[in-house]
Amino acid sequence: MEKKELTEEEFLAKIKEGNLSDNLAKYTAKIADKRVTEGVKSYEANRNKKDFSDKERLETVETELKNLKNTNLKTSLDNSIKDSLKEAGLSEGFSKYIKVDKEEDIEAAVKDLNDNILGLKQKSIDEKLKEGEPPQKGDVTFAGSGMETAVKEFAKKISPKEE
Repeated sequence: MEKKELTEEEFLAKIKEGNLSDNLAKYTAKIADKRVTEGVKSYEANRNKKDFSDKERLETVETELKNLKNTNLKTSLDNSIKDSLKEAGLSEGFSKYIKVDKEEDIEAAVKDLNDNILGLKQKSIDEKLKEGEPPQKGDVTFAGSGMETAVKEFAKKISPKEE
């Protein structure tokens, strides 16, 4: 049999001739339902994928924002700690020993660190005094000191005598 392409009018005429109108209506309804159902399923699947990827992107952005806030907070706290250490006359290197979560706690932590350092210095001084080692007084060659006199006496001994 040879295939023949029918126009729309010829196709409808052949259906009427064969009394197939009811069958064609049922068939097209079934096919339409099937295609609509597939289309809805495809739409839902794509929408869920899109929602999922949007949700993932939102979670990623929220995580990045949280990390950025934490980094900014940490940098701000580090700068405040360093400023407080400078004000207390301590090196910025001590910042690694100060662990605080709030800006309000920095001053107390720096004061505590300074007190501990001063306590250690005082303990060292006390131990030296107990051992009998006199504290250093600075430059001992100033005018009127015994060292100045000793230096002059030594210089007189080694210099040629003037007559």
